Amino acid sequence: MKVKEIEGFLSQVDNPALLFNKLLVLKYAKQISQGQDVRKIEYIDEFKKKNRKEPIPLPEVEDCIIEKFRLKTAYRLVIGAGYPSFIENGFLFHHVYGIPYIPGETLKGLARAVFILSVAEAIKEETKLSKIEEVLSEETEEGISEEAKGILHQIPDRVNIVLDNYTIENPVETFRKIFGSKERRGQVIFFDAYPVDFNPSEHFEADIMNPHYGKYYQSQSGKEAPADWLSPNPIHFLALKEGIVFEFSLGLAPLEPMEDDEEKLLLETARKLLEVGLKNFGVGNKKRKGYGWFK
Repeated sequence: MKVKEIEGFLSQVDNPALLFNKLLVLKYAKQISQGQDVRKIEYIDEFKKKNRKEPIPLPEVEDCIIEKFRLKTAYRLVIGAGYPSFIENGFLFHHVYGIPYIPGETLKGLARAVFILSVAEAIKEETKLSKIEEVLSEETEEGISEEAKGILHQIPDRVNIVLDNYTIENPVETFRKIFGSKERRGQVIFFDAYPVDFNPSEHFEADIMNPHYGKYYQSQSGKEAPADWLSPNPIHFLALKEGIVFEFSLGLAPLEPMEDDEEKLLLETARKLLEVGLKNFGVGNKKRKGYGWFK
């Protein structure tokens, strides 16, 4: 395929994932065959330019959705940077829609971690999070260790969500109803989160890591020092911009008859846990640098 034909072909692609991971590399086939390097920043800029200009509509999940809310990225979002890619650092795209998304299991894990941290804060003695998780995940006391039994009796009847004033009544049973245990599945469904009115040509940007001491980190003998005279090694990667609005959706699949108030309460609690996690801990890569936090 000639370069001009490739240009025309790429201009017709409207799936960002297909373009980034598979097809855009065709444009550089001749360059690669001649042993020339393709600059990462050039590849990312070309990817942004080739993307469609119209917003991509948000996928809809019908009937079972009960709770929806929206938050926007407080800083850049990088998710799936460890995925294989032509430019080394990948990005997580939905396998069907081809747009960035946050998997539901990631969101469920984040909300679950916030719940466990909240219980740890409520227990007066210093306790390992793994032991609290063991207590909450076992349906009966027979399946837990003596140490865990002691922790179980220390959990109060009311727990405040960490970094929030929201109160969870009967936290042990609430945890099992939302997230499940080893004997039963959770009743709250955490759906994948998608950006609202996503426009790939405008909402992506090139970001950069700039490690200064590459030789020091790669030195096997330890002879290289982390010195100022070492040359930095700029590494460009793909990121979502700050201010991109995502829609988060929660559903309920009751395993037993519930009062309307209980259904509403479980969803409200799950939403609070997820919001606290997104606003204070973030998702994706480089969270300690502020990436993946929402507001």
